[in-house]
Amino acid sequence: MAAQFELKVLSPSRQVVSVQAQAVTLPGTEGYMTILPGHAAMIAELDIGEVLVQTSTQTERLFVAGGYVEVDHGRVKVLADVVEKAKEIDVNRAVEARKRASGRLGTIDGTTDIDRASRSKKRADVRIMVAETMASVARETKH
Repeated sequence: MAAQFELKVLSPSRQVVSVQAQAVTLPGTEGYMTILPGHAAMIAELDIGEVLVQTSTQTERLFVAGGYVEVDHGRVKVLADVVEKAKEIDVNRAVEARKRASGRLGTIDGTTDIDRASRSKKRADVRIMVAETMASVARETKH
């Protein structure tokens, strides 16, 4: 049996994942990182991106936006500001959010908060990518 560690993914309102994982890949503010069993203790800030949770039986995809990951003594805790399972993502809502953000970025004036609009567009883009990747994987496994 492959080595595993305890993984919990939490948002302010709920526990999203609680599993024995073989690996988790996370979007850190300095780039993506993969945590494996025996990883050194650390705390890192999370960015907007996709989380891949690998267990002995499946890979689950999540969307996260901000938060922290803590690794300590064989336990990994993800405390995310926003977290959604791929199947929970409302793609139509994300497409509309991307249109709004793109519109704001396309008509920059003195009142445009460029950073906020850019982060909104990135959140929408990643949500769409996570949902579409999950749908694509589901179609492939049916064939």
